[in-house]
This record gives sequence, C-alpha cells and structure tokens, in this order.
Amino acid sequence: MKLLEQASVLARSGGAAEAVRFIENAASAGDPEGNFLVAHWLLYGSDRPRDTKAAYRHLQLSAQKGNVQAGRLLAHLTGNGTGCDADRDKALAMLRDVEASDPVAAAQLALLPDMMSDADARSADREQLSSDPHVEIIRNLLLPAECAFLMSRAEPLLKPSLVDDPVTGRGKPDPIRTSHGAAFVPHEEDLAVQAINRRIAQASNTAVHHAEALYVMRYVPGQEYKPHLDALPGLNNQREWTAIAYLNEGFEGGATIFPELGLSVRPGVGDLLVFRNSDGDGDPDLRMRHAGEPVTSGEKWIATRWIRHGPHDPYDRG
Repeated sequence: MKLLEQASVLARSGGAAEAVRFIENAASAGDPEGNFLVAHWLLYGSDRPRDTKAAYRHLQLSAQKGNVQAGRLLAHLTGNGTGCDADRDKALAMLRDVEASDPVAAAQLALLPDMMSDADARSADREQLSSDPHVEIIRNLLLPAECAFLMSRAEPLLKPSLVDDPVTGRGKPDPIRTSHGAAFVPHEEDLAVQAINRRIAQASNTAVHHAEALYVMRYVPGQEYKPHLDALPGLNNQREWTAIAYLNEGFEGGATIFPELGLSVRPGVGDLLVFRNSDGDGDPDLRMRHAGEPVTSGEKWIATRWIRHGPHDPYDRG
C-alpha cells in the first residue's frame, strides 16, 4: 500500500492530524513519497507557513531516491527561481535527467527549440479595439504547436473553475462560471510555460512577476462565463490587466463580449487579447464588464493571465 493510501486509512480511523504526522515521519526517515507530499504542503502553505526553500529541499531528497515527478518539478522551480536562484541551464539538465521516463519532461524538451523567438514576438501585429479603456489584440503571439502543448499539459490537470469569494478570499463554485481549468502554479510552470509567460509580459508591457499563475480553461457546449469584472473591489494589489490567449478553433459560439463597449471578439489561434481592468485609482473600471458567451459546439480553449499592479505570489489567491 502506498504511503498516501496508508495515511488515508489513518485519517479515517484516527483523524487528519495523525495522518499528517505519519507522512511527516516518513519524510524525516527519507521516504521519497513522504518528501514529495511534504514539499507540496510547504509550497501551497495550506496547513503551515509557505516555505519554498524547504519545499525545494524535500523535492531534492525525493528526486535523489528516484522520484521522477519530483525531478521534473525541481526543474520547473529551478527555471523560475522558486525556492532557489533561477538557473535555466540547470533546469534543462534536470529535465534531461528524467526525460527517458517522464513524458511531460520529454514534451517540454521537444518543444523548446521550436518556440517563437523574442524577435518574432516583438514584431507581432497589433490591433487596437479601444483606446479608452485599453483593449487590443496581438496577432499570432503563440505558435500553433505552443497552443497544442498548453492544451495537452492542462487536460489532465483540469478541475471545475471557481470564482473568488470576496468574504473569504478563496475560490468557490458559482453558476456564473462553468468551465474547467488548470492553474500553472510555479511547480507546474514548466519551461515552455515560463517562456510563454515572459512573452505575455513583454507583449502587455507588464512585469512577469506581477501576474497570477497562467490559467488554462476549457469550455464545452453549454459552458460560459457570464458578465463579470476581473478587477475585484478592495484588492490591495489590483488585477490591473487581463491577457487571454486563444488556443484552438473548431468550436461555435464562445465569443468574448464587452457589453458596455459594444465589442464582440473572436480571436484566432495564438492571438492574445489584452485589456485594462482598473481606473487610475486602482478601482474596477465598470466599463470592462465582459463575458465568454456559451459554446454551442466543439470545445473552446483559452489561457489567461490576470496581471496585478505589483509583485504577486502565484500561490496566493488574495
């Protein structure tokens, strides 16, 4: 029986605290699954203070005992500098160490040499839809292969999408938003996603470390995101910008609409829609209410970055 299964049995019989101690003791004894699980607790900070450096050390211990997934996540964290100094060359070497036994690592290494260059990204065509408030489309900012990669990476991670509860600061289900999504928090933010995030920051003239985790969403027939504002009242670090990359074709419906601006947009594969959510004082700009109309056939895939006014911890929803 695997460690997590044993802990689940303990939780049912003796309570969650006993199960947690069981896993912590296993990690202290050098069990690779124990180290892997404790690393996740330390990254999310769900039941203890977040400590990315300690999480990194636990992943190292797990990887040294042969945990391939731990080795891959170490590469991601090394690439984006979470719990360590950022070192892309070291991250690439870590991926190569697990490539033969890890399809996700292999897919990254296959894609990276063929990703769009910085020069091509800077020369992408731009179409301004509104100057005040700012709304524009940057055409073909992602290559078709990059879009396909994001969809394939996100699919096994999809969960029902949530909306932010202003009272608790946590996500909650709501009929306003019926998609499924996957957030690429730092340990899931592979080297290809990191490159795409840097490109989105460059294209939107924002700082890459000001953004929330890239969030990939899938809408199937009947699913939608009803009219809403991305900026949230009372946020100390406001969602100042939104950037939405459109990843596929082959669906009907699903246009992005801005009712107050009279805009309905249906960008093509690889296009990036960028718009400003807040006014000069950091309050929500009510003109920026928008919606994703219901998909009527096929599947619609998008990838969104909500970009804050200042530096933001991607693990933090507040």
